Amino acid sequence: MRDGQVDLDLAQVRAFVAAADALNFSRAAAHLHLTQQALSKRVQRLEHALGGPLFSRGGRSVELTDAGRRFLPEARRLLVLAESAAATARNGNAHLRVDVWGQLHAPLRMVGRVLDADEGLEVEPSMRRGLAAATAALLRSEVDAAFGRVHDLGTPWPRSLRHALVHLDALGVLVRAEHPLAGTSLRPADLEGTTLWAPATRDAPEYSGYIRRFADSFGARVDATGTNLGIDRVIMQLGERTNMMTLVPADIPVPAGSGCRVVPLVDPVPRYPWSVVWRRDDADPALARFLRCLLAVGRADRRFDARRDWLPEIDRTPQP
Repeated sequence: MRDGQVDLDLAQVRAFVAAADALNFSRAAAHLHLTQQALSKRVQRLEHALGGPLFSRGGRSVELTDAGRRFLPEARRLLVLAESAAATARNGNAHLRVDVWGQLHAPLRMVGRVLDADEGLEVEPSMRRGLAAATAALLRSEVDAAFGRVHDLGTPWPRSLRHALVHLDALGVLVRAEHPLAGTSLRPADLEGTTLWAPATRDAPEYSGYIRRFADSFGARVDATGTNLGIDRVIMQLGERTNMMTLVPADIPVPAGSGCRVVPLVDPVPRYPWSVVWRRDDADPALARFLRCLLAVGRADRRFDARRDWLPEIDRTPQP
């Protein structure tokens, strides 16, 4: 330490994070392919550099001290920044980890537009298929940004996360071609008394919440049985539920010869709100570039016209 400055060793920080995650030095050492003695020495040197214990050690149990709990999120961010800086030095690109929800949804296409507009960015996508899982990954610094609807999550919004609306997705209904409502378009009011099939997704309560609010607004019923295993499986199951339909993005691709079609909803057009979410204290310049470009390329995609569009009331109010 010189003049109050601390020179942190990233290997020691990585050892601390592994031990904090496992709360077991033996398992943490195995994860890093170290001996337990080597990992313990790295943690001890880090504690010496920081001027106090990060763990309380008693017998076989290990717990974080107050200082350790305060240092853990900063240690995670330090490792993320180090990885990003190394990737930039290697290939000249700024590397980000972004959760895009699912392969057929708007966020993946939006990320593609960002990369077309800024070739200096490099994105590693993941698909957790729900904002609940994605925010947990954000809080653990496993991803840098994520997409999702920020309402109906069932838990208070984490104060350490920020978000911004980036896209309003037009929706339609996926039905069998022989369904009596399989025309060129439908009004949401035409769905009164019908059943919307919406298999519950544990990690996406925000999506299930949107469908419940839509159904309540237009007099439809919701069948939440079954499991959503992707568009091909949904099409197959609709073949066994010929009187049902499911809410989908209006532009979702339907395989030729599937016997199903997407009927756009109009007058009003229901819109599904996608927001980008990131950590409030993330100062990575690559993330700032990504967010600026994302908001620029999606400017026209988030315009809401109350005369022709529909959103749940909760989504029209200021977001948490």
